[in-house]
Amino acid sequence: MPNFLLPSIKPKVIDDIVIKENTVGKVIGINLKPFDVNHKPSLDMFLIDVQKLKTSDDTRLFIEGQENLNSETLRYIEEYTNMRILNGENIKIKNLSLVIKEVYAILKEDPREKEILIICDNKDMSKKVIKSMAKDFRFITTVGTNKEEHDDIYNYILEETGLSLFYTSNIDKILENYKVIINFMDNVSMDFSRVKRNSLIFNFGRGKFPSNGKRPPFIEDFAYDANDLDIVDNKWLYNKIRTDLCEALVGNNLRKIGYLYAENRFYTVKEYVNLYTKIKGKL
Repeated sequence: MPNFLLPSIKPKVIDDIVIKENTVGKVIGINLKPFDVNHKPSLDMFLIDVQKLKTSDDTRLFIEGQENLNSETLRYIEEYTNMRILNGENIKIKNLSLVIKEVYAILKEDPREKEILIICDNKDMSKKVIKSMAKDFRFITTVGTNKEEHDDIYNYILEETGLSLFYTSNIDKILENYKVIINFMDNVSMDFSRVKRNSLIFNFGRGKFPSNGKRPPFIEDFAYDANDLDIVDNKWLYNKIRTDLCEALVGNNLRKIGYLYAENRFYTVKEYVNLYTKIKGKL
């Protein structure tokens, strides 16, 4: 059919998503033509039809390409539909220590001796991330919050884990010290030319992030094989399931990820280390 004759929107449930024998979700088709999500009337039409297909059991929503939507648009969609859009945050946090330790096991280095920088402007998120990593790493710096919030984070982590955090007001001066950098902020301005080339950089934020330049690709997400999640074959799903869809389908208690996702490509941890983290000439 010629494109100009196609309707823009035609809501329909097109498949179920099944894990083992349980239906955990459904694939719905809404728009037959691309539309500008930043154009509010078009977005509202899309959401009206989402509502038509929604049942009382539907509490979570995944939109293909949602990682490219800004936080304000995501909040608007959640409020409009009364459904949560999960971003895989909890799966990322639970796997961070495991991934870092796996990297340094391959490199035959002690991860406890590596200096870790956490960039986050949300106090509660910072507490959650640091607490999850405190037992595995000795040297953690956090930046992004104001002095009062940082003092609260510092006291909380010290009381909960015994770990003493480091804080600096001028991170660019000591950026080269960090072997692992983890970003959860939407917009960051740092001079990454100072960071050693074989450092691990996790970028879990949205929005503007400093140019990668000639650095190895930043790790943006983790992923699982659909088979490892016991998802019955579904032609609408990719074989590798990233954390946002994974959390929407199966919850957030998963550990031991299968892949790192960086610049539109999936790597096993070993592949990524061999390509980007090993120093040439070192076994």
